[in-house]
Amino acid sequence: MAMGSFNSQHHQMPTAEINMTPLVDVMLVLLIIFIITAPLMTHSVPVDLPRAASTPTPESR
Repeated sequence: MAMGSFNSQHHQMPTAEINMTPLVDVMLVLLIIFIITAPLMTHSVPVDLPRAASTPTPESR
């Protein structure tokens, strides 16, 4: 917000400011989520998948 006196001799344009508090809050939440999920991504679960044992079908013309 523009801060200044109510003197009519100096006409200053109001300056636009970005509120950084919500941005910092969002970045901290994303950092915490990343810290929690990154170790979980390194663990793997062994899965026994079946093997395909079929022969290809003959082509009929």
